[in-house]
Amino acid sequence: MRIAVIGPHSTGKTTFIQDFVTAFPQYTTPSKTYRDAVLEKGLPINQKTGDQSQGNLLTFLYDQTTTTEGANVIFDRCVIDNYVYSYCGYLKGNISSELLVVTKRKMYDSLAHLDCLLFIPTAACVPLTEDNFRDIDLEYTDLINKTFIEVLFEISSKTHIPIYVVTGNREERIKHMREKLFS
Repeated sequence: MRIAVIGPHSTGKTTFIQDFVTAFPQYTTPSKTYRDAVLEKGLPINQKTGDQSQGNLLTFLYDQTTTTEGANVIFDRCVIDNYVYSYCGYLKGNISSELLVVTKRKMYDSLAHLDCLLFIPTAACVPLTEDNFRDIDLEYTDLINKTFIEVLFEISSKTHIPIYVVTGNREERIKHMREKLFS
């Protein structure tokens, strides 16, 4: 099964993937993540993003999803994440409508290479810590979370890809995945 873990910043996606691969060693994850692309190219992200940043991340995430080989792969983000952040950047006037159209098309194209989506939403109990990858503006974080939910509703109405919401502490998250994906 090819799985993408998606959701807003500061929800524990990377930690969840580490726990997932430990619990289910038949799964691998690509050695590079979007964070590597951000660091290697010095890309501004979140509220500081623009067409160049989102375009670079679109290429990275699309290529990763569509060219990574293996039947059991779990991805840290995918083009859905790129679309959500691009859409929110568009609302703020930082992203062009042209890039948004391309991103949405590639988002749907890339779903053919995935078997399942795991969405980790924002939780009020998770403290936001500012670093190069996370934005601590609560209004922005809420906008990102709300947009993910809207996009996932759209995807669920247009495709048959299973979407699971992942919640709870680290142990509960893995327990729920064992029940949902492997029972």
